[in-house]
Amino acid sequence: MEFKFDPDNPKYEYITDISHYQRVIKELEGVNVLSVDTETTGFDPHTCKMLLFQISVPDKSYIIDARALNVGELPEIREILEDQKKIKILQNAKFDYKFIKKHTGIEMYNIYDTLLAEGVLTAGLSGGRASLKELSKNYLRLDMDKNIRKSFVGLKDINFSEDQLKYAAIDTFVLFPIFDAQIPKLKLQGVVDTAKTEFAVTKVIGEMELRGVYINKPKWKEIINNLSKRRDELTQEFYDKISGYYEYNSIDLFGNTAPPININSQPQLLELFNKKVGLNLPSTGDPILETVNHPLVNLLREYRKYEKLISAFGDSLLDKINPVTHRIHPEFNQMGAATGRFSCNNPNLQQVPRNQPEAPFRECFNPGEGYKFVISDYSSMEMRILADLSGDAKFINAIKNGYDLHSYTAALMFGLEYTDDFKKHHGDLRQAAKAINFGLMYGMGPGRLAAQINVTPEQGKEYMEKYFSRSEERRVG
Repeated sequence: MEFKFDPDNPKYEYITDISHYQRVIKELEGVNVLSVDTETTGFDPHTCKMLLFQISVPDKSYIIDARALNVGELPEIREILEDQKKIKILQNAKFDYKFIKKHTGIEMYNIYDTLLAEGVLTAGLSGGRASLKELSKNYLRLDMDKNIRKSFVGLKDINFSEDQLKYAAIDTFVLFPIFDAQIPKLKLQGVVDTAKTEFAVTKVIGEMELRGVYINKPKWKEIINNLSKRRDELTQEFYDKISGYYEYNSIDLFGNTAPPININSQPQLLELFNKKVGLNLPSTGDPILETVNHPLVNLLREYRKYEKLISAFGDSLLDKINPVTHRIHPEFNQMGAATGRFSCNNPNLQQVPRNQPEAPFRECFNPGEGYKFVISDYSSMEMRILADLSGDAKFINAIKNGYDLHSYTAALMFGLEYTDDFKKHHGDLRQAAKAINFGLMYGMGPGRLAAQINVTPEQGKEYMEKYFSRSEERRVG
């Protein structure tokens, strides 16, 4: 494939002073499609520095040393990035957006993200996030050496090597032919508007991650301490109950009496349950234990509930508090699941459980002083799509009548009358119905469904059969 740039000897301007910048910046006048990239000392815009700012046309890259020039004070650059008509091509634009906004104050508009575009084109089937190296290899047959990227991490005030500057230039050059290859595919598949929507959301997600969320650290620690006390009580209660199955206790290195087994050891638990209690269990996994009604099993499951909360939401989450902002800045992946749903990591706030009397974790996430949390959501959007695709007459009528669809499902599933205040009187059943609606929509099996709504696997299978039998009754012919 022929390129407008030479991969071995890319053409670039390395700009370290204002006079050089003023001489070359006029070359960008009238250009409507540019590529943008940054090189940084790390991944956190609050604690790391922006080293280089690159803005390019197909055959030339302008590399500004962000240590020598304040990019935010360069009016031409600000005008280009904030121009809503000029297209800015980036790879993983959210990352660069955050660094540029944090270190220059510039808000970039009209973004085209090659990573997101590929996600739209592959509809979750690409097997993960498409890196620039992968896109260059797939579209351009160009094998990029990304090892040089590591040389920027933690870099201080030293001169850049020629290899580093070439690397920075090539990162911007390859975006143009990838862009040229993706655009026809987006048009052919009829997903241009979908891609535009994803690009527009990038700026919003970048702002969300930059601002982060405040967490009430003392209250969080108090919850963990209370959970730890209860877990320790359950541990001791478990050991007390199993002591009768053993003739002796272990002795530790200091001569103290130790429990006969380790409550976290599956082999030792299996020996206890099978050889001493006679339960004949294949494993001690929860899908197995939830089918067994025995005091020791119930106690173990209760212990594990607390242990899981502590391990998942203990100090490991508090360690994510940013030392500069004193807030948590999770990463939101707008196409993080194969279904197109958001995912969250580092830390995953989506897995913080609903408030429980002993574990009100969500109460620890508070707005800043003078602010309030505002909750907004499309009303059962996925259920509306499901109703339309399935032709479910009752669901369609329920939507037209303004019913709450999860309450409506609960009424059907549990043989109750639907009322406008159903959620108030049967909140637990509505929550179970919500799990049924979303779970079965995405292929959940009876075992997983049973665990979600806290019933036996047999009941889970019964609910699933009832759900689909009612769906067949409701379906439009």
